[in-house]
Amino acid sequence: MSQYNEGIKTFTADEAIGRRIRVKLSATGVAICGAGEEGIGTTIQSVASGGNASVKLDAAGGSHVGTSSGSISIGDSLYAAASGALSATISGRRQGIALEAVSTATAFEFVPTGVNS
Repeated sequence: MSQYNEGIKTFTADEAIGRRIRVKLSATGVAICGAGEEGIGTTIQSVASGGNASVKLDAAGGSHVGTSSGSISIGDSLYAAASGALSATISGRRQGIALEAVSTATAFEFVPTGVNS
């Protein structure tokens, strides 16, 4: 059955996932993105394995709040890093653009580059 979604969608979490973490689709729900992997969105809150993960989809529009891996400057292109974080280090397809400067392991605002960009 087809559905329409306005931006936040619930998936089953394949593992424990923290807040503000990039996730990818899996066969059974969502899992944490690794370095270079393409995500579908960012978690809204922490969730236990098997729980309901609320994900703000990249295609939803607007900004997201993610977690940094390394220092990031305003306007940097962002790429998937380990453990669902985002980095300015090129790894796979671009995932977004930083809207603020931050240091390692810091929550920060970014704009996703969208689906298939």
